[in-house]
Amino acid sequence: MDDSAKIERLLYLLYNALPVLRHIYKEQSSELDTEAKMRGYQLQEINITRTKLDGSERMYCDNCNTSIVGFYRSCPNLGCSYDLCLACCQELRNGCQPGGVEAETLREQFAEKDGNQDSISSKTRTEGYGWESQLLPNVFDVQTDGTSPSPEWRANSDGNIPCPPKQHGGCGTALLELRRTFKADWVVKLLKNAEDLTRAYRHMDVDVSAKCSLCWPNLVEGKSNYEVRQAASRDDAQDNFLYSPNALDTSDDEVEHFQRHWLRGEPVIVRNVLDRTSGLSWEPMVMWRAFRETGSRMKYKEETRSVKAIDCFDWCEVEINIHQFFVGYLEGRMHKDRWPEILKLKDWPSSTWFEERLPRHGAEFLRALPYRDYTDPKSGLLNLASKLPDGSLKPDLGPKTYIAYGFLDELGRGDSVTKLHCDVSDAVNILTHTTKVNIGAWQQESIKELREKYAKEDMQELSCEARSDIDEEPKANDGKPEDGVNSFSSGRQVDEHISSASEGSTVKPEISSAVKESTMKLESSSASEDFTVKINISSASDGSTAKLETTDTEQCVESRNCSASCRNVAERSFSGEDDVNIISAEVSDHTKTFGRKHEHTQSACNLTSNCKSNVNDRTKTDFLGILSDDPESQKSKQGLVKDSVETNHKAAVVYGGAVWDIFRRQDVPKVMEYLRKHKKEFRHISNHSLSSVIHPIHDQTFFFNEKHKKQLKQEFGVEPWTFEQHLGEAVFIPAGCPHQVRNRQSCIKVALDFVSPENVEECLRLTEEFRLLPKKHTAKEDKLEVKKMTLYAVSSAVREIKRLMKSAD
Repeated sequence: MDDSAKIERLLYLLYNALPVLRHIYKEQSSELDTEAKMRGYQLQEINITRTKLDGSERMYCDNCNTSIVGFYRSCPNLGCSYDLCLACCQELRNGCQPGGVEAETLREQFAEKDGNQDSISSKTRTEGYGWESQLLPNVFDVQTDGTSPSPEWRANSDGNIPCPPKQHGGCGTALLELRRTFKADWVVKLLKNAEDLTRAYRHMDVDVSAKCSLCWPNLVEGKSNYEVRQAASRDDAQDNFLYSPNALDTSDDEVEHFQRHWLRGEPVIVRNVLDRTSGLSWEPMVMWRAFRETGSRMKYKEETRSVKAIDCFDWCEVEINIHQFFVGYLEGRMHKDRWPEILKLKDWPSSTWFEERLPRHGAEFLRALPYRDYTDPKSGLLNLASKLPDGSLKPDLGPKTYIAYGFLDELGRGDSVTKLHCDVSDAVNILTHTTKVNIGAWQQESIKELREKYAKEDMQELSCEARSDIDEEPKANDGKPEDGVNSFSSGRQVDEHISSASEGSTVKPEISSAVKESTMKLESSSASEDFTVKINISSASDGSTAKLETTDTEQCVESRNCSASCRNVAERSFSGEDDVNIISAEVSDHTKTFGRKHEHTQSACNLTSNCKSNVNDRTKTDFLGILSDDPESQKSKQGLVKDSVETNHKAAVVYGGAVWDIFRRQDVPKVMEYLRKHKKEFRHISNHSLSSVIHPIHDQTFFFNEKHKKQLKQEFGVEPWTFEQHLGEAVFIPAGCPHQVRNRQSCIKVALDFVSPENVEECLRLTEEFRLLPKKHTAKEDKLEVKKMTLYAVSSAVREIKRLMKSAD
């Protein structure tokens, strides 16, 4: 790229970043003016005490957890050092309890108890987000004696702010003093330079109400145009089709067409991005071996053996051997009652270790990234996240891996989903590997029966809840254990199995009914009885006897403000290699070879020694799906294809690896209203219906199935962009667009976050929105630090533009 093109793009960045820069300047200059009035004389920034931070330090507001950038207030007492951001300062002066909804609702709540509701200022309710007033009272810690758990905190009439009382984390004895973290007048100079440089800049004019002028019709001379993909059928809408370029036909320098859609807040799907790479395999076993090689050092030993996964049936955390997880990824797993067991890993290996643990795959992913000016994490010209100085503490933006099992049809319970959520930054997500697990007719029949059973249970629960709402009585089924996958027929039977395992006896778990003509002979029994499968365990490589073990845990996993019992998947661990040969007396190694006809090959997951249990534990069983006669049909689908959406078989239905639903920003209020209205129809932790909602999107507890998507459109006229992500496709998701994903197949996706100039304002808006969440909410922390990021990006762009202009002269 020549210098003039670089200057043009850097000016584009400055122009889009100016609103955020002006916001920061206005906020800080207002606080400086307030300080001058309190002191009674004119102040300059140089008169404000500076706090010098180490590059690895990050400063947060002690009240609302948002990051502190530039000016802030701090307690001068050495034993206290309470820090308060400018937003909280402003809220206190406006008569609000600082920190948004949580403290504010608390104040109103206790004013009502004291019979002093009229004393609440009309300004106490923050506005602009539309969801604050809907917070449920039970979110907050209310004292049983009717007194406030934290005394009210007020600003003085002259604008001074006292250090909060001890119940708020302060000392309550001093006034907070104004401090700064940057050099004096740095923001003022940045704003002046940015405005001077962009004064003559002509920004791209995009009419968001009209179709993109660069997009061809979806049909050109009777042939499909793969450059656009229909993703919605909204009436009188110009954004039903998404831009979907081919990576092989697009240069990284050609960003204008991308920008036209990105400015509109539309997702973009780039096809065939893996075709631009070296062809490194993303097969799970290849990744696992590479992971083991780099994990041979002692500090990685434990992570190399086992990982924590989420069971999508009840959203509880399980611990599983990595090799077992990947075997299940390729061949499938199922529960005791034959319901598919869907597990998902998130951020494995952790993004901080991705380049160290899987260096070749990390480099391969970066090569696959399209529009490198936006996505390159280190040198992206239009990626504000890449402008942070070396040595400074940077946000964790990836790459992150998302590895999960999948199922072709929507199950209704236990689907392989990422629930509805909204990221504070932009993101690009590449599907690097897919595998279809074939399901036998015998299991399909069981799934069909269970789906009917679960549907009846849902209807009964909704009816009970409707009646209880009317009668103001507790639910009829409160306190009863859920019937289904989560429960055994008898806790005593579980204890007997576990005790027999601990005594070294042969483990004989049971299956609910026989499978005729199977390669493994199963004893027939009723659905409520246990089942038996004879298991022989080969000895370990060193000659010692292999043992089946699990480590039990009584801990609970807090997930999205809900606690649930942790369960460990029974592991095959033994002295020697990681693998254990578990073979039925009737099944030889040859029956596992791909290409042969297989009927119903199963291996029971191991019940283990020294393991505590309860009725909510469940037997896990691995399974090999019915394998096709054609060996090619069982191969994992990692490879390069001519085009991700083309097929030579016109009549064939081409299914992608994952189904995406992405909502428009302007539809968010209606989506939230729908979710609050129908919240009891959704399930989350331990398959219980949702009784408490803080924020319908940021809680990440909802998933729109097909029924709810249809109902959403009928009631509110809202429809998301819905499309399938195929192997080798990169999905660009704009910040502020709520989205959800369901895997149709076992999938490996790799994602990277970035901050584009077009969406930096939206990132700031979301940061302010997250700030209003309760303190213990998982989305509360300001991890992006978008204000600091914007300041450094503007500084870098100004410096680079001046250098390029000087060299051109």
